[in-house]
Amino acid sequence: MARIPAAPNTPLRLRTNIFLWVSLATVLPLTVLVLVVTAYSERQYSQDLDRQVGQSLNTLVAEMDRRLRFEREVIGALVNSAPMQGFQSVLEQARDGRKHPQFNLRAAQLGIFLEEFTALIPDIGTIRVLDTRGNTLIMIRERQVMPTHYPGMDPYPYAEEELDDPAFLQRLRALPRGEVSYLLLPESRSDYIFGAIPPMYDAAVPIEREGEGVVGYLLANSTGLQIDRMLELAPRLNEGRLSLAELNPDYPYRDGLILFDEASGLLFTSAKHPEMRVANTFCEGLARQVNVQPFGAANLQTRPSRVFFAEYHPYPNQLVSWVVISEIPHDAIGAPFKRIRQGILLMAGLALLVSLLLAQLSARRIAKPITRLTHNLKAYALGEPLEQNEPHNTQEIRELQDSFTYMAETLEKARTDRDQAQRMLLQSAKLASIGEMAAGIGHELNNPLNNILSLAKLIRRELPDDDPRAREDLRALTDEAERATRIVNGILNFARQVPPHYVPIDVRPWLEETLILVNQSARDQQVSVRLEVEEGLVMEGDVNQLRQVLINLLLNAIQASQAGDEVVIMARHDPDGEVNVCVCDQGCGIKPEVQDRMFDPFFTTKPVGKGSGLGLSISLGIVEQHGGNLDIRPNERGGVTATVRLPAARRQAAP
Repeated sequence: MARIPAAPNTPLRLRTNIFLWVSLATVLPLTVLVLVVTAYSERQYSQDLDRQVGQSLNTLVAEMDRRLRFEREVIGALVNSAPMQGFQSVLEQARDGRKHPQFNLRAAQLGIFLEEFTALIPDIGTIRVLDTRGNTLIMIRERQVMPTHYPGMDPYPYAEEELDDPAFLQRLRALPRGEVSYLLLPESRSDYIFGAIPPMYDAAVPIEREGEGVVGYLLANSTGLQIDRMLELAPRLNEGRLSLAELNPDYPYRDGLILFDEASGLLFTSAKHPEMRVANTFCEGLARQVNVQPFGAANLQTRPSRVFFAEYHPYPNQLVSWVVISEIPHDAIGAPFKRIRQGILLMAGLALLVSLLLAQLSARRIAKPITRLTHNLKAYALGEPLEQNEPHNTQEIRELQDSFTYMAETLEKARTDRDQAQRMLLQSAKLASIGEMAAGIGHELNNPLNNILSLAKLIRRELPDDDPRAREDLRALTDEAERATRIVNGILNFARQVPPHYVPIDVRPWLEETLILVNQSARDQQVSVRLEVEEGLVMEGDVNQLRQVLINLLLNAIQASQAGDEVVIMARHDPDGEVNVCVCDQGCGIKPEVQDRMFDPFFTTKPVGKGSGLGLSISLGIVEQHGGNLDIRPNERGGVTATVRLPAARRQAAP
């Protein structure tokens, strides 16, 4: 007789209920109230932090603006210096295609002056003096005068190769006079390696001679050392990390470019990487938000951080802006309030513990009737006699539901066991019918096949030697009869449950030999077959039985394919050491209702006369005799993948 399960610990459940009600009435409201106040304080603190970080970024922007304005004033004053004015006559004659008699002397004097100038102001990097055709007459790089050894069309040498960029020359000629403007140099004039992006535009000033107009141009770029120093020394509130990006609608390859990034160690003075952009480093929506408002804050979607940004326009004549960004992790913002909440939750836990002790005392008074009701419901599920119990309130209803649930689970388990046993009996009967039918067919076919072979031998003796065509036809007849005999013997062996004859199998040659047997079917269907085999793959098994399995799977794949499709055979070791042989096609796939019945004997989806429905059943039996398994399921190519998993070494088959 089945034993009645022990009744659940009903006092414990009652204690839990009472504990919950006490908590809802006392501890929970107080805890929620304190947490709400804490959340409000955290919100106010976050707003104050927004203002402080915004002020810090505005201060940093003002410092950068002062520095760049100072550089513009210095470059503007450089055009009006005495050495530069002495070189104006040289530029004037160069404009007319003539070389000044004192070209070398005045160029040397100006070069020495510019060397001393860059030594005094290290923020100024390369300085170029160009003629009106944009060619470099003097160039100072790394505080040294670069030699002029490039010949050109004019009668004087250049410090760089002759310019061949009409667009850049047009931008030079459009520069306003008497002002420091900014432009991008051609890539051939870049001070960085080929393909690198410079951090800043170059400053350009037209050189004018009184009464003669523009005779040349002065170009200077900033090294960015002071900007790097400003960014490194700027105060970091709440562990914030600074970044600097460029927004440039005129040049898409610079739009969103990261110029300085503290997290990755990218300095402002370094050449820029095209892949480092605002969208990749932060999020795509940040650049759009900066276009809407020049100052603000936003939460990142890619990671738990908050970014603060301030926009700054460094170039007076360009629609280019820099965005100073400070990223602060959420943990750094909410760390003080996290500790406060932890303290609140600790106090709430102590209060809940006291409530639990009070609930224990109350639960003991009403536990007995509920325990009796639970016992009676479970006794009813098992057919045991019931005890007399008294009706009670809501708790009994909940226990009644639990007991009925237990009863339903018990009945469901019994039904499942019964269905499983029926399926096992049905499958056994199907396999037994296959064995009986296969044995009968094999015996009936063996006799006529033997007669055909015997008559073929007699005919061969009677044929004249000078009739090779008849002998060839007779040999083909004999071969087909012998092949049919081997097939019948294979069916008989399966019916008799003949164990496999294990031999070592070199998988690649074995698969290649098997493919020869189905090549004609593949050609008739206009289907290509591709073989992918792991090198050195070896296993143990019955060559002929496993070949029959593979032929069945290949023929099914070929027949399910359309003209021009490809069937792929893959063989490899899996991590468990077994050998997997997969046959993948691009056919019409397999329906769910067919997948449940495809191993049933005599079940087939082919037209009448095209299949017997025994191929997969026989293949499954052979694979299981080898201690493996056969799995067939749809693949991502729209067809079916049949996978034969076999042990690499001989293993005892499952009963």
